[in-house]
Amino acid sequence: MAGMDVLCSDKTGTLTLNKLTVDKSMIEVFAKGIDKDMVVLMAARASRLENQDAIDTAIVSMSADPKEAQAGIKEIHFLPFNPTDKRTALTYTDKVGKMHRVSKGAPEQILNLAYNKSEIEKKVHAIIDKFAERGLRSLGIARQEVPAGNKDSPGGPWEFVGLLPLFDRPRHDSAETIRRALDLGVSVKMITGLNNYLIGPAFVTKNSVV
Repeated sequence: MAGMDVLCSDKTGTLTLNKLTVDKSMIEVFAKGIDKDMVVLMAARASRLENQDAIDTAIVSMSADPKEAQAGIKEIHFLPFNPTDKRTALTYTDKVGKMHRVSKGAPEQILNLAYNKSEIEKKVHAIIDKFAERGLRSLGIARQEVPAGNKDSPGGPWEFVGLLPLFDRPRHDSAETIRRALDLGVSVKMITGLNNYLIGPAFVTKNSVV
C-alpha cells in the first residue's frame, strides 16, 4: 500500500463471503391473505434449482426440500435474470389448470410492476431504507394471474407481495484490512453494483488505476 492513495473495492465476494441468507422473521408482507411462508414459496418458484446464483441458493435453501416450490404446479416459461429487467419470473399452471406468474428481483423493478405503486411506494422505500441501515439488501416479490392461459399474454394486474431482507456476511478479515488501510492514510471506497454488474477491486494511485 506504500504508493496508494485510494483503495477501491467491490463488496460482494470481496468484503463479504457472497453467501446470502434470508432472515424470515424480518420479511415484510404487503398482500392480503399472504403469510411469510407464502412469500418465501413464491420467491422459490421464481428461482432455479439448477445453475443457481447466490440469491437463488439463499431462497431455495430456506425449504427443507428444494423441490417443494415446484410441487403441484407445471412450469410453462421461466424468465432468467438479465441486467435490463433485473428480475426473474415464472409462468406456471396450478392443479386446476389456471395460469399464474411470480417474479422476484430488484425492489424498484418489482414495484414498477405493481398496479398500486403510488399507494405503496413510500412504505416500500421506507422498508428498503430500514433494511439498508442494518446492512441488508432487499428483494421484491410480485404475482399476477394470467386469465388468457397463454404464456405470451401480459396477464392481469401485478400485485406487490413482499420484501425479503438479504444478508451477506462480511469476511472475517475485511474490517481489519480496511482499518489498516485507514491507519496508513489510504482512503477506502466501496464500489458496488452498476446495472447489477459488480465492478472488480481497483487500486488507485496518483498516476494509475490497476
